[in-house]
Amino acid sequence: MAQLSLSLLGTFQVTLDGIPVNKFKSNKIRALLAYLAVEADRPHRREMLAGLLWPEWSNREALSNLRYSLSDLRRVIGDREAKPPFLLISRDSLQINPDCDFQLDVKNFKEHIKVKKSDRLFVEILEKSVNLYRGNFLEGFTLEDSPTFDEWALLTRERLARGASNALQALSEYFEHQEENEKAQSFVWRQLELEPWNEVAHRRLMSMMAKGGQRNAALAQYENCRKILAEELGVEPAEETIQLYEQIRGGEMNLLTPPSDNKSERETKLPSFLEKDAPSVEATVFVAREKELDQLDEFLTQAFAGQGKVVFVTGEAGSGKTALIDEFTRQSLDAHADLLVASGNCNAYTGVGDPYLPFRETLELLTGDVEARWAAGAINREHALRLWNKIPITAQTLMEFGSDLVDTFVQRTALLERAKSCASGRTEWLMRLDEFLGQKPVTATLHQVDLFEQYTRMLQTLEKKNPLLLVVDDLQWADAGSINLLFHLGRRLAGCRILILCAYRSEEVALGRDGERHPLEPVINEFRRMSGDIMMNLGQAESREFVDALLDSQPNRLDPSFHEMLYQQTQGHPLFTIELLRSLEERGDIVRDSQGRWIAGPSLDWETLPARVEAAIQERIDRLPEELRMALEVASIEGELFTAEAVARVRGVDERKFLENLSGELDRKHRLVRAQGIRRVEGQLLSRYQFRHIQFQKYLYSRIDEVVRVHLHEQIGIALENLYSTQDEVAAI
Repeated sequence: MAQLSLSLLGTFQVTLDGIPVNKFKSNKIRALLAYLAVEADRPHRREMLAGLLWPEWSNREALSNLRYSLSDLRRVIGDREAKPPFLLISRDSLQINPDCDFQLDVKNFKEHIKVKKSDRLFVEILEKSVNLYRGNFLEGFTLEDSPTFDEWALLTRERLARGASNALQALSEYFEHQEENEKAQSFVWRQLELEPWNEVAHRRLMSMMAKGGQRNAALAQYENCRKILAEELGVEPAEETIQLYEQIRGGEMNLLTPPSDNKSERETKLPSFLEKDAPSVEATVFVAREKELDQLDEFLTQAFAGQGKVVFVTGEAGSGKTALIDEFTRQSLDAHADLLVASGNCNAYTGVGDPYLPFRETLELLTGDVEARWAAGAINREHALRLWNKIPITAQTLMEFGSDLVDTFVQRTALLERAKSCASGRTEWLMRLDEFLGQKPVTATLHQVDLFEQYTRMLQTLEKKNPLLLVVDDLQWADAGSINLLFHLGRRLAGCRILILCAYRSEEVALGRDGERHPLEPVINEFRRMSGDIMMNLGQAESREFVDALLDSQPNRLDPSFHEMLYQQTQGHPLFTIELLRSLEERGDIVRDSQGRWIAGPSLDWETLPARVEAAIQERIDRLPEELRMALEVASIEGELFTAEAVARVRGVDERKFLENLSGELDRKHRLVRAQGIRRVEGQLLSRYQFRHIQFQKYLYSRIDEVVRVHLHEQIGIALENLYSTQDEVAAI
C-alpha cells in the first residue's frame, strides 16, 4: 500500500513512500491538498472548494480550474495507481480517503496535545507534540487572490500555535516543579519564539533565571521584553512585570517562591471551603464528540484573536449538549491558564418570572460566588480558585463600570462578605469597595438599556486582562430580558476576547411561547446573519459510534449482538443509551466478572424503560393536545412505522387534516414523527410515517389499557386489510 505523508507544520512538504514530491504546477494545487488533508473528516462540495480557491472567477470558470487542478494533483501524488486511492472523488464532492495510508503531522500534533494531566505518559506525549511542531502552520505560504483560504490558514495557524504554546508552558511548569531549571527554561524560550509578546512567559523566564542565580540575565530579559512590547504592541510592561524587575534588581525577590503573575492575586487568601476535600460527584459521561470539541475550540481560538461571538449548541433533551459543554470548558481551562469561565442556567419552573437569571449567575461567579457550585461539584477546585483570585479585579471593575448592577445582578451584602474573606488584610481595594457599597443608594428605577450597557462595559474591561468564556444553558426557558441582554452583548463583541456559548432545546423553541413565536428565534437568525455558521446541532446519532464508544469506555466482554441490541433500543441517543445501560446494571442484567469486565447476565430485559428516559418522553408526550396524543397511541399499535390513513380511519378523523397534523404539529413542531415515504395502492396514496425514536412508540404503546389494546389491534388490522388490497401487501405491512 502506497503511503502519502504531509508535513504542514513549518514549510509545505509532501512525500510519497518516503520520496519528496515537488512537481506541483501551482500553489493552488498545494492549497487544495492542504485543505483536504486538514479537513479530512468530511466530504467537501466542489462548488465550495472552487469558491475557496478561485473567489474572483465565475462559478463555471472556478469549477473548471478545480477540475484541472484535481487532475494534476492526482498525477503528482500517484492517486490513480494507489490501492486504495488517496482521494474519494464523486461528481459533487472530494475527500481524503479514510482507508488509505495517509499521514499528516497536524492530525498527530492535535491528538498529542489533547493528553490529560492524569495520563501517566503526559510529559512524554507532550514532548512528542512539541517535537512535531517544526514551525507555524503553512509557514510562508499564501494565496494573494484567495482571501478566504488565507483566513482559514490564519485561524488554523493561530489555533495550532496556541496549542503548541500551551504544551510548552505545561512542560516548563512540570520541569520547573522537578527542579530541572535548565530544561524548564528551554521550553519557555521555545514558547517565546512562538509568542514573543507573551508577557507572562517573559515573567516566568525572568523568575527562573533569578532563582537559578542568573540575575543579570533576568534583568536583560526584562529589557528584551520591554523592547518587544513597545515594537509589537506599542505598550509598556505591566505593573507585575515591572515589580518583578525591581525585586530582582534590588535583590528582594524570594528565590524559593516565584511571584504571582498578578498583583491582585497576591492580595488574596484561600477561602476556608476550598481547604476541604473535593465533593464526590458522578463523572459526566462523554464519548464520541471529538469533532464537535474541535469546532468549539476553533470558535474559542477566534475569540482569543479578538473575534468574539455568540455560538449556539442545540438539540433535543438528552442529546448531550451539557456533557459537551462541560468537557469543552474543562479542556479549555486546562489549556488556557488565563481563561475565565462563568456560566448561568435558565430555570424551567421560574422561567420568565426570574429576570436576567443566567446573567446574574454569570456575574456572581465572576465576582467570586463559587462556594455553592464547588459544594455541588459543578466546578473543580482549580476553577473555583481562579475565579476567587479575581475578586479584587472584578470588584473594582464593578465599581468603575457597573455600579447599577449592584443589587440588580449582584447582591451587595454577599459581595462585601466575599471580598472580606478574600482580601489579605485591610487592602486599599477592599476599603474602596466597603465605602462604595455603604454609600451607594438603592436605585428605584433603572432603564434596561443602561443596565445592558454597564454589563457590556464591565465584560469588555475584564477581557483586557483575561479572555472570557461565558456559558448560558437551557436558553429555551430564558426570560425576555435575558434574551435581549444576550442580543445586546452579541452585537458588541467585535474586537473582544469573549466567547458566549448558549445551549437550548430545539423542540422547545419550535413549540413557541404562549401560542406565539419563541422570542429566541429572531435573535438566533440575526446572529446567524451577522456571523455566519454559529450553530452546532447535536442531532440524534445516525450510526453506532456513540453506543460503541460508550461501551468501550469500560472494560467489557459484551459481544457484537449486545452492541447491536443496545443500538436498536436507543438509536444512539445519549440519554437513552446511558440510562438504559445504567438500568441493565442496576437490575443485574449486566455484571462484572472476576477481572472487572462487564459481561451479560443470563437474561436481558430490554423492554423496561429507565425512569429518566420515561420521564423525558412523558414530558414530550404530555404537552400534546389530547386528540393528537390519542392518535399517536393508535399509531403505536402498528409499530415504529405506521400508515397515516389507517390511523385516521380508526380515529374517525379527516385524513387530510390528520396528514397536516403529522407533518406540522407532530413532525416540525414536536419532533416526534417523520415522513418515510408514500405508496400508491389501487389508485390510493398511502402515507408511511415513523416515530423519531423507537422509545416514543414503546412508551405510547405501554400507556394503552390491555383491553383497549386488543380492540385497537383488531381495528388497525381491519383498516390495513382494507387499504392494502392483496395478501402479499398486507403481509408486508
